[in-house]
Amino acid sequence: MASTSASDRSVAKPSLARAVARAARAALGALSLAGVSLACGESVPEPDVKSLRASFIAQIESIDLVKDLEVYGSEIHFARPDGSGADVDWRVRIDSLEVGPWAGPEAELAGHVVSRWSVAGRPVSVEIGPDGLVTDMPFFVLDAGLAPECWAFWDEEEKAWGW
Repeated sequence: MASTSASDRSVAKPSLARAVARAARAALGALSLAGVSLACGESVPEPDVKSLRASFIAQIESIDLVKDLEVYGSEIHFARPDGSGADVDWRVRIDSLEVGPWAGPEAELAGHVVSRWSVAGRPVSVEIGPDGLVTDMPFFVLDAGLAPECWAFWDEEEKAWGW
C-alpha cells in the first residue's frame, strides 16, 4: 500500500489550486461570452410571422412520435405511426400566417395560422356542420393545439407563442 508523505501532499495542493483556478476562469469566460453573444445579436423572439411560423413547426415537432420532420418552404413533412404502428407520411402546407391584436383575456396579441393537412396523400377534411366543426383531424394534432385553422397567443413574459 502506498503512503503519502507531507511533501507529496504539499505538491498536490498547488496542482489542485491551479486546476480550480483554471476551471473558474473557464466558467467566467463562458459567462462573459454568453453575455457578449446576447448583447451582439442573439435576439429575443418578437411576436411576428417569422416567430409564429417557427413556433408552429416546433409545435408539430413536439407531438409524441413525430419523426423525420423536414421543412420545404411552406410545406412541412413528417412521419408518425398510424393505428397499426406503421409510419405514415404527413404533409402540412401553411397557407397564411397573421399576427394581430387580440381582444380577450388570454393575450394582447394572437397569431392565426391557416394550413392544409394530408396523411398518406389523403387530405384531412374540415367542415362546418349543423353542430359545429366536423373534422377527421386526429386527436394527437388537436391536443397539441393545432388544426387547419388555429390561433396561438403571445406570452409577453415568456417571449413565446402558446398553442
